[in-house]
Amino acid sequence: MVYRFFRDLVIIIFIMRILTEKEKFSARLKLALSAMAMQNLKTSEIATKFNLQHPNESVTQQAVHKWLNGLAIPSMDKIETLSKWLSVKPEWLRYGVGDNEKMTMLDEVLLKMIIGLSEQQKSALITFISSFQNKA
Repeated sequence: MVYRFFRDLVIIIFIMRILTEKEKFSARLKLALSAMAMQNLKTSEIATKFNLQHPNESVTQQAVHKWLNGLAIPSMDKIETLSKWLSVKPEWLRYGVGDNEKMTMLDEVLLKMIIGLSEQQKSALITFISSFQNKA
């Protein structure tokens, strides 16, 4: 659990600047899925759950695979459905931006992930983050 959290955090924080738009979308989608405890779902399971939310036009597991691997970005209607399903803003999911709220969507996703950690894991996270702050 801690490893996955750190992996997801590293993906977002350290490599967002060098990724393509498709890869950035993929990283945000994975983070949103992780925050909803759905990071271990198979592409077929994600497609099925998505299709229940978006009945007008279904997606295949191959489409989901492309989203998750930075090979494609879904159309805006699908992003709207994904954002409602995953409780994130469509602007954040698609572009990585939100309105100028006090707490960004990334903050909200990280908070959801942190809440699910044990006290020991939270302590390890504090130590991990502090090591970056001390180097700045």
